[in-house]
Amino acid sequence: MAEKLIEEKINESLRGDSLANALDLAAFIRANGMGFTSNDDGEGWAVGGTVGDSLGYMMINGEPDMPGPWTFWFNSCDFGGGETADGELKETAWAHSSVCANFSSGGKICGCGDQPGFHGTIFGREFENRCHSPLMFTDPGAKTLEHLKKLILMLK
Repeated sequence: MAEKLIEEKINESLRGDSLANALDLAAFIRANGMGFTSNDDGEGWAVGGTVGDSLGYMMINGEPDMPGPWTFWFNSCDFGGGETADGELKETAWAHSSVCANFSSGGKICGCGDQPGFHGTIFGREFENRCHSPLMFTDPGAKTLEHLKKLILMLK
């Protein structure tokens, strides 16, 4: 069976602004030379690498509850000192630092696959007890989507 393209899943699962924004991000990722690698459940794609080693992860499930209907997680936040980021971009990143809903070990282990939680800085601000995917964008609107794209390019 051929791997389902992320665009097929987006078109099947999303409507309205969610559909338009997810397709926009998928096109942006492809236009910037990054591809998608599907996982086994048909709802998730690694971005810019393999499932175990990628820039981020995009999930499309169309569900109303978190993390749906679609979400983009970063696997790294190594943006450096953020000299090229304006205050609004930094605020967006900080607002999307993801506290793991599955934390059950007092902040030592993220409940998402028993990986170490994120302890570090994002644009000079310290964070701890975060999900191992330190930034999470769930169903971003158009303005947040533009910031998400800038962050992706900073890590590319």
